[in-house]
Amino acid sequence: MRLNLSSSPKGKILTGVLLGALVWILLLFLYAGDFLESYELKTYDQLCRWVAKDSAAPPEIVLIVVDQGSLEAARKEGINWPWPRQMYAPILEFCTSSGAKAVALDILFTEPSAYGLEDDKILAGALKQNGSAFLPVFLSRERRPSPSGEKEMKDRIALLLQDQSKRSHSLYLSSIQPIPLLANQARSLGNVAIPPDPDGIYRRLPLVFQYGEHWIPSLGLAVFRHVTGDGTFVLQPEALFFRNRPIPLDPQGNFLLTYYGESRPYRQFSAFNVIQSFQALREKGKPIYSPEHFRDKIIFVGFTAPGLFDLKPTPISSVYPGVAIHATQLANLLRGEFRLRLSSRAAMMLAAIVAVTTGIMVMLIPNLWQLALIASTFAGALGFFVFFAFRHNLWVDGILLWASLGLSFAMSTAFSYATEGRQRRQIKRIFSHYMSDLLIQDLMKYPEKVRLGGERRVLTVFFSDLAGFTSLSEKLTPEQVVALLNRYLTAMTDIILESGGIIDKYEGDAIMAFWGAPLPQADHALRACMAALDNQARLAELRQEFLAAGLPSIHARIGINTGEMIIGNMGSNQRFDFTVIGDSVNLASRLEGAGKEYGVWITISEDTYQQASPQVEVRELDLLRVKGKEKPVRIYELLSRKGELDEKKQKLRTLFAEGLRCYREQRWPEAISLFQGVLQLEPQDGPASTFIRRSREFSQKPPEENWDGVYRLATK
Repeated sequence: MRLNLSSSPKGKILTGVLLGALVWILLLFLYAGDFLESYELKTYDQLCRWVAKDSAAPPEIVLIVVDQGSLEAARKEGINWPWPRQMYAPILEFCTSSGAKAVALDILFTEPSAYGLEDDKILAGALKQNGSAFLPVFLSRERRPSPSGEKEMKDRIALLLQDQSKRSHSLYLSSIQPIPLLANQARSLGNVAIPPDPDGIYRRLPLVFQYGEHWIPSLGLAVFRHVTGDGTFVLQPEALFFRNRPIPLDPQGNFLLTYYGESRPYRQFSAFNVIQSFQALREKGKPIYSPEHFRDKIIFVGFTAPGLFDLKPTPISSVYPGVAIHATQLANLLRGEFRLRLSSRAAMMLAAIVAVTTGIMVMLIPNLWQLALIASTFAGALGFFVFFAFRHNLWVDGILLWASLGLSFAMSTAFSYATEGRQRRQIKRIFSHYMSDLLIQDLMKYPEKVRLGGERRVLTVFFSDLAGFTSLSEKLTPEQVVALLNRYLTAMTDIILESGGIIDKYEGDAIMAFWGAPLPQADHALRACMAALDNQARLAELRQEFLAAGLPSIHARIGINTGEMIIGNMGSNQRFDFTVIGDSVNLASRLEGAGKEYGVWITISEDTYQQASPQVEVRELDLLRVKGKEKPVRIYELLSRKGELDEKKQKLRTLFAEGLRCYREQRWPEAISLFQGVLQLEPQDGPASTFIRRSREFSQKPPEENWDGVYRLATK
C-alpha cells in the first residue's frame, strides 16, 4: 500500500514562512497608513482602565476643587459665580499656613477683576505670601497682540533647554496670561493648553512648548522643576533629559500619561470648605479640614462642577477633571512612571514573528480543533504579553499582533485545506475500517507515520478475556456465539474508545488496548482504570440482557499494567499493524490471567496504581513473581472510583489488609481468622479464600527460611 504523502516538514515550514511574510507585507501597508491606529487607541484605553484599577495616586498630591457643592454653598451666602478673586486668597493662605510644598491654580485670571482692583490685590498678596504658587498660561497658535509685560514673563518662566531633537516643532504664536499684578506674584507659570488626541481623548500632553525663542513648561513640569530643584533640560528625539535623567516622549514629542484609580484618583477637598476652615482657624474655632491634610502636599486648585466646563474625556473616565490631568503629569514625573510606546520598527518585527510563527504552526498542525485551541492559546498569550508589558509601562500595539495572528491563521488554514485536505481524506478513507478515530487523526496530522518503525514510550496496556468462554461457547450455536461476541465486543470497545484508548487487536473473545499513544495522555493509567470499571459495569447490564434472552451469563477478567514499551507500525512492507510490544505488555497479559488465581475481575500493577491512586479505590492482593520475570510485582484489585466504596467493602478491605500483614509475618492462625472474617462479610470473596488455602498449606508445611512473601505464578 502506498500513499501520496504530504510535503516534508521542511517544505511545510517554508510554506508557513512565505504565507506569514505575505500577511506581514499586507499589515505593513495597513500600519503605515494608520488604518489600525483608532483600534489601537481603543485598546490602549481599555488597558488604562484595567491597570488604573490597581494603582493608587501618590498621596502627596491633593486637589482643592470648586465643585457643585462649593457653588451652592457660596450662593447661599450671596456669592454668585464667577467668584471674586479674594475667594481664592483664603485657600492660598490656608495652604501656606498648613505647610504645603506648592500650590498650582488651574484657573485663568486673564482680565482684571470685575469687583475692582482691590479684589486683585488681595489675591496678589496671597500669592506673594505663599511664595510657591503657580498660575497657568494659555499658549495659542493664533496671532494676537502681545500683552504688556509678555517678554519679561517669558524670560522669567522659560526653561534652560538645549534642543537636540532635530524635530520641527509647532510654534506657538501668542499667549493668554494672567494679568501682570497676579503673574508677577506667582512663583512661575505653566502652559495648560493641552490638545487631545484626534478622537478627543486626553492620553498624552507635551512637557515643553516652543514659544518664539523660549521654551515654556507645562503646568505639571513647572511644579516638578520647583519641588525637585532647578536644572538644565536637553530635548532629544525620544526623551527630555533633566539632570541626565531621561523622560520618554513619543515620536510627536508628547508625554504619555499613566492614570490612577477611577474617576477620582486624588483626594479632593471642597474649595468652600477650605475657605470655611481658614475662617474657623482665624476665629480659634474647629476647622472642617485639619491643616495636617495639606502639610508637605502639592496642591492643585481647579474646577469639577459640571457647569464650569473643565471636565474632559480620558482613557479611564468620560468626565475627568482637567486639573487632575495636570496633577497626573506631575505625579508621573515625581514617581518616574514613564509610559513608553514600542517603536514602529520593533512593533513590525514582533508582527512578523507572530505572522510567520502562526503560518508555520498551521502548516505543521493539520487538526483543525487542536489548531484552533493552540491559536486561541497563542492569542491569549499575546493578550497577556500586551497586558503585562502595559503594567510595566510599555505600550505594545496589541491590535497589530492580533491582526498578524488572525490573518496568518486564516490564510494558512485556507491554503492548508486546499492543498492537503484531499490527502487527509484519502488517509481517513483507507484506514477508517480498522483503526480508531484517534489514530486516524494522528495519521492525518503526521502522514509520515505510515511506515515501519517505532519508539519507546511509557504507556498503559489493557488485556481482557471472558472467563471460561471456550467451554461456554460449546453450548451455543455458531450464530449465537457470534451474536453474543459482537454485542459484548461492541459495548466494551465503545467504552475503551470513548476513554481515549486504542484497540490494538481482538483475539476471539479477548481485547487488547492501550492508552497514551499516538496522542500523549498524561493520565493514561487513570483512563485505563476508568475504562475497566465502566466495562465491568456495562458487562453486568449485558448479563441481565443475555439471561433474559436465554443466553449464558458471562464474566470478564481484566489485567492492566503501566510501563515502558515499544510502540509503532510493525510487520512487513506490504502489511503492518500499529501495536505495542515489550515486557510491560506481557505483564499486563499475565495480570489478566492472575485474576483467576485470586478470584478477582480487575487486576492492576503497582505502577498503574501509583499513577491513578488519587482517583481510584484498590485492595492490595499480593507480591507476585510472574512467569519469565524474577523481580516481584505488587498487584492490586481495582475496586471503584475514589469515594464510591461502600462501608461494607471498606471494612472488608481493612480486614483483608490485616490478614495479608499476618500472612507475610507467617502468623498463620491469625491470618486465617482475619480472612475468615472477610468471608463472613462477603462469602464469595476470592482473595480471602485463596489466602486461607495458602495459610493452611504453610501452617502444615512452612515456607523456606528466607521466604519473602512473594508468590510465584506458574501459569500464564
